[in-house]
Amino acid sequence: MNNYGLRVEYVEYSVKKGDSLYAIAKMFNTTVSELIDINMLTSNTLFPGQVLLVPKKNATESGFDYYTYTTVDGDTIERISDKENVDPVLLGLYNDFGKLKLVPGQEMTIPKSNVYTVRSDDTVDSVLAATNKSAIELLRANASSWLKTGNKIYL
Repeated sequence: MNNYGLRVEYVEYSVKKGDSLYAIAKMFNTTVSELIDINMLTSNTLFPGQVLLVPKKNATESGFDYYTYTTVDGDTIERISDKENVDPVLLGLYNDFGKLKLVPGQEMTIPKSNVYTVRSDDTVDSVLAATNKSAIELLRANASSWLKTGNKIYL
């Protein structure tokens, strides 16, 4: 239940190395204080593998832009996640995995990702061009991240 007496659904998020409450809150369009309250945290320290509850929101409420993806033969959650460059956890927020059959022609809601994964051939200029962001915007959103292959930076 939230402060208004409405039932709120949650998704479980497994903390990854380098995650922070701020980054997780931003990824799921919530606040650090809400994450702290929901998970009864007594500090901001997170550990890889730690599971946090995150409020599940409808795509229209989340602040993410989204689009419809039509499944093709051979699709799996992992393949769709890789192909569409979106975290599988976010796919779960917008689609009921229990009802998905992943048969060709099934429609899924895909949030446009607010995360960019740094590739081995990236430079600062190529990241700025690929994300269509200014250097200041990226620095503000990623003050503690390095431009290193495999790192995820927030847009």
